Amino acid sequence: MLWPAEQIKNTTAKSSEVIAKLGARTKLVLPDGTQVWLNSGSKLNYKNDFDSKFREVELDGEAFFDVVKDTKHPFIVHASSINIKVVGTAFNVKSYQQDETIETTLLRGIIEVSKKDNPTGPKVILRPNEKLIFNKLSVTTRPAVISEKKDSLQANATSDISITPIAKNVPDSNKIETSWMYNKLIFDGDTFSELAEKMERWYNVKIIFKSNELYHYRFKGVFSSETVQEAFDALKLTANFKYKIINANEIELYKN
Repeated sequence: MLWPAEQIKNTTAKSSEVIAKLGARTKLVLPDGTQVWLNSGSKLNYKNDFDSKFREVELDGEAFFDVVKDTKHPFIVHASSINIKVVGTAFNVKSYQQDETIETTLLRGIIEVSKKDNPTGPKVILRPNEKLIFNKLSVTTRPAVISEKKDSLQANATSDISITPIAKNVPDSNKIETSWMYNKLIFDGDTFSELAEKMERWYNVKIIFKSNELYHYRFKGVFSSETVQEAFDALKLTANFKYKIINANEIELYKN
């Protein structure tokens, strides 16, 4: 595994901020013993005093939380447009500021999701092995497409929220949603533009497309210990393009 990695921690008397830089991932333990893994390009803010009514953190980026159970002090993740409330559970949250969606994937326990602009409104309950996707750009209020599992307590969702099941019998290290914790970048049918965005965070590089045709190429595979050059050499085996590395951290892509 890749822990520990480079991190920056700014602490005041009341709060702390932890940053995992691009190309790095890090792990930390909160004051209540909750463990947090931060993916590259992510930032977590939290109050040093967790003895108040709620244990609250603010996330920009992606993190996996293994929350210590405390029924008297619920744990709340504030992630852009939604709030995620738990007591004790393990789940992943992906909420990069520039992304159009927010994703939260539950491995065990139960989480309650509400919209930040309507915290007293309808809640969505997630069960283990379910993933919620919130579309930040959606403004409609038609019923959402949710999981067909009858034992789930999904309720009153809107069309900006969808819930889908994830594979139960797959190790966490092979799940797309959590593989990053095990130093794996898994992509399954991603367009080149989607994969490029992930690779920019993973390798701390800037990827520039010189041909619009390349955006819609699709790829399936796994990167783990590969350098960025080895990664692009592997992609070239399945797609017709060429690349040029400039100044070590800028990569231009061309139609072959």
